[in-house]
Amino acid sequence: MNREWSYPPALAVWFLRRLCPKRNREVITGDLLERFREGRSGGWFWRQVLVAILVGASSQLRLRWVEICFAAAGTALIWRLPWGQIFPIGAMITSMNWGARLQWLIVIETITALMVLPFFAALFCLWRTFGWANLLRIFFICAMLFIAGDLPAIWWNVSHPVISRSQAMWAIPMMVGWIFAALLISARIARRLPSPPR
Repeated sequence: MNREWSYPPALAVWFLRRLCPKRNREVITGDLLERFREGRSGGWFWRQVLVAILVGASSQLRLRWVEICFAAAGTALIWRLPWGQIFPIGAMITSMNWGARLQWLIVIETITALMVLPFFAALFCLWRTFGWANLLRIFFICAMLFIAGDLPAIWWNVSHPVISRSQAMWAIPMMVGWIFAALLISARIARRLPSPPR
């Protein structure tokens, strides 16, 4: 096959253009495409794309460490609460109608969002963007993300009334992962909220 007419792996280029940090994206993409056209293999191109994404991710971790620590602390706080002893979780899963389930879900997620509100207040103070309007905005965003994560879990429990031990074992990491992701997304949104007028 003539190298002049070959193309780099399309999926690798797609990942590169979407996951590589914006500040270096065009330079890295242009450099890798040029070197590929000079005779590098598709495997080489994939390795370089993965390295560029990993290096970019590590630089993002350094820039976002406050948000990551916040999400980890909030997840630990939420996960430590004995939800089943406070709320009728078992009945929500097995015997309640959808209307009652939805009402309890809203109550539980509102309380969950209220639990992490002091963390958000601390973040806003750290970023010098504290304002009651920002706190209220992020409260609603956080609560909606928690509800969005729990609706599929409730649907799964309704459609699968008997859950095996292996299903329960993968459900727990998924729930913890969603709580962490919801808090991280909320923190990213919170960081972009404007400073309140003085």
